[in-house]
Amino acid sequence: MHIPRALLTIAIAMAGLGAAEGREGMVTGALPETAKQQVAPVAPPVNLWTAGDALHIGILKEITARKSKARNADLSGWLDELGTLYAADFQGPLWIEGDRLSQRARNALAELRRAGEWGLDTGEYDIRIPAGGFYDEVERARFEVDFTLNLLKYVDHARRGRFRPTEISLWYERASNKTDHMELLRHIARTDSPKELLAAQHPQHEGFKLLRQAYLERVFPDRFSSTNSEVVDTAPKPIVLDYGEPVRQGQRHPQVAQLRERLKIPAATAGAQDLYDRPLMNAVNDFMRTQGWRRKHVYDNKVRKALNEANGTKARSKKTRVTTADLVANMEKWRWLPRNLGDIHIWNNLPSFKTQVVKNNRVIHEERIIIGKSKTQTPVFSDTMTHVVFKPQWGVPRSIKIRSLLPRLAAGDLDVLRRRGMRVQYGDRIVSPSSIDWRRTDIQTIPIVMGAGSSNPLGRVKFMFPNHHDVYMHDTPDRHLFNNSERLFSHGCIRVRDPVRFAEIILGESSNWSNAQVEANLQGRAEENHRVDLAQAVSVHNTYFTVVASADGKLDTLPDIYGHDKRIKEALDGRSLSAIASNDPARLHQREIEQLAKARPVYVASQDNDPQPSYSFFGGVYQPEPYALGGPGYYTAPKKPAKKKKSSHNWSMNPYQNYFQGN
Repeated sequence: MHIPRALLTIAIAMAGLGAAEGREGMVTGALPETAKQQVAPVAPPVNLWTAGDALHIGILKEITARKSKARNADLSGWLDELGTLYAADFQGPLWIEGDRLSQRARNALAELRRAGEWGLDTGEYDIRIPAGGFYDEVERARFEVDFTLNLLKYVDHARRGRFRPTEISLWYERASNKTDHMELLRHIARTDSPKELLAAQHPQHEGFKLLRQAYLERVFPDRFSSTNSEVVDTAPKPIVLDYGEPVRQGQRHPQVAQLRERLKIPAATAGAQDLYDRPLMNAVNDFMRTQGWRRKHVYDNKVRKALNEANGTKARSKKTRVTTADLVANMEKWRWLPRNLGDIHIWNNLPSFKTQVVKNNRVIHEERIIIGKSKTQTPVFSDTMTHVVFKPQWGVPRSIKIRSLLPRLAAGDLDVLRRRGMRVQYGDRIVSPSSIDWRRTDIQTIPIVMGAGSSNPLGRVKFMFPNHHDVYMHDTPDRHLFNNSERLFSHGCIRVRDPVRFAEIILGESSNWSNAQVEANLQGRAEENHRVDLAQAVSVHNTYFTVVASADGKLDTLPDIYGHDKRIKEALDGRSLSAIASNDPARLHQREIEQLAKARPVYVASQDNDPQPSYSFFGGVYQPEPYALGGPGYYTAPKKPAKKKKSSHNWSMNPYQNYFQGN
C-alpha cells in the first residue's frame, strides 16, 4: 500500500516528538564540553532528499514497521526519535552515498569495531555490509536504520553499561546517565569524523581511564604497552596468632606484643609490650563480644581462633590475581556512576571499609567505616547529602520491630520498650504501649523511636542523604568494632569512626561552619534531634570497586565482600539475568521480611493459660493463620484450659524463639 510521503512524514514526526517529550530523565547536555568544541557549528547540509525520494520513504516505512514490533522500551523510544529526525531534521541519509558507505559511516564503523578496546563486546553491534552492494532501496533503508540503531546501542552501553545492575541485585543501582540521542545524532550529521563524539560517551573519570589503560596493556600488549601493570594486594597483611598456652591478666607472654598490634592497644610503658594488662584484657573482652561471647578475659586458643578467623586469614592468605574479567567488570561499574561526581563529594568504596571526602579531585579526609552484613548489605548507589542531625532519635526499622519487639509485645511484655530506651511517639506525643492492642495492630505502622543517649545506635550525629533504601551515615556507640579489618556489622547504614571530625569537614566545606559550632550542638543541653540543613548539598557515592588502578600502573585489589563481582561477571558472560537474580541476597532478604510481616500469630494458651502467640511453619514459609496482624481477627480466650505438656517451654515452631533468650 502506498503511503503519501507528506502524511507519513507528519505522522512519524508527531509520534516521535510526543514520545520524546514524555520520556523521563532526558539529559539535555549529551556532549561533554570537549566534544562540543571538537565539532564546530557549520552550515546546514544540502538537502539530499528529492521529492518523492524512494529511500527517504523507505527509511520512514522501516522505522514505522519496527516501531510496531518493538517489545523493548528503549528500542521503542529510539525509533520515535529516529522518526522525528529522518522525517524533519536530516537532509539525507547518514550512512549511504549511492551504493557506497559514506565517509561518516566508515569512520563510525571503525570506532564500533574497536569496542573491545573499551571493555565492550564488538559482536553486539552487528552491522552487515552487503558484499555485492545494495540490491534496492528497501535494502538501503534497512541498512540505514540498522546502522543508526547499532550506533545508539553502542552509545547506551558506553554511557550506562550493558545491563541494569538492579536486574541482578536490588542493592546495586546505576545513575541515569541518559543522553539526548537526537542532539548527538544531529552533531554526527554535521561531521564526517564522529570518532571523538563516540569516544566522549565513555566515562571520563580518571579512575576509569587508568583502569582502561591497564586493560589495554593486558589485552592488546603489542599496541598498548607503556608500563607493566603490577598486582598489589592492598588488604592488610593478617597477623596470624599461633596456638599455645592461655595467658591471664598480669602474666607475660612473647605473643602478647602481636596481640597488641592486632587489637591496636599500645603498651602503657616501654617494658610492658609482652604484659597482658587490664586495657589489653578489656580489648580482648570487647572483641569476643562481637563474636558472640558474653565475657572472655583469658587470652587462650578460643581467642586466637576468633581473631584469626575475623582476619580472614584462610581466605586471604594467597595473593590475589587480577583477571581480564575482573578489569572489565570494574570498568563496567564506572559506567553506572554519575558523570559529574561533584566538586565536593563523599566516596564510600565499600570493599575498602573507608569513607573519603574529595574536593577538586583531592582527598581531604579519610576515615574507617562499618558497613552492612552480608544479609543486610549497604546498597551501592549515588545520592545527595542534604542535612545533618545532632543528638538524633533512632526510628526502629521494621525488621527489628517484626523480629524482636512484636513477639514480646504481643505476648504481653509491654515493658520491653522501656527497658530498651524506646517509646511509641507520634510527632511530639508519646503514647503508652498499654493503649495499643499489639495482637491486632500491624506493628509496621507504629512509630517506635529511641531517644538520644549513650545507648542510641546512631550515636551523637547522623548524616542524611534521603533515599528509598532508608540508609545513611552515622555515629555508633560500638567503638570496638572499628578494630576489625573487615567491618561487616550494620543493618545497611554506614557507621563512621570519627563522626565529629566528619561533621566538621562536611559542615565546614558546605556551610562554612566552625568546629566550635559543631561542638556546641553536641553539648548536654543542646537540642535533641536537631536538624541542620547544608547550605550546599554534597554528593554521596556508595561504590564497589575491587580493582583500582594507580597512575604508576599498579593494580590494587580488594575482596568481593558482597559477591557483586561474581554476579556482574556472570551477567557479562551471558548468563540469564533472572537466573542470577534468583539468588540475589537483596531479593531473598526482601521476601523474608515480607513473609514475616504477613505471618499471622494465633494466640493460644500456655501452661498458665496466658495468651501466647504461635506460628505455623511449612516448607520454610510462615503460613497465614486466622488472626492477622492488622486484620479483622481478634484473640478469644479458649473455653477450656489447655492441657499441660511435659515440655517446659511455651513456644512451638516459633520463628522468633531466639529473641526470647537473653534479649
